[in-house]
Amino acid sequence: MSSVLNGGGLNYQSGNPLRREIVTLRADITALQTALRALQAGGVGTAGVAGPPGPPGPAGPAGPAGAQGPQGVAGPTGPPGPLSYIAMPASAIPAGANVVTPPA
Repeated sequence: MSSVLNGGGLNYQSGNPLRREIVTLRADITALQTALRALQAGGVGTAGVAGPPGPPGPAGPAGPAGAQGPQGVAGPTGPPGPLSYIAMPASAIPAGANVVTPPA
């Protein structure tokens, strides 16, 4: 283990590759700690300081239905539609109208 942490050892021609990786990771950690301290000194990431708003979340479930509202004023009657004759009662058909009865 001492050959991993110390520079010499194990007859590596270009240095110890595992030690080189550990030194690189330590340097990266130090750089990240320095950047984090700089951000915290500027007010980012500290309690009480709000950052930018995030994206809106998904819609929640529908709530319970409320009470029925008051009845509104009735509007004017519109013109009859093309299929209004289907719902007409027999008494609404004038006498002598051309009524087609289906064959039995």
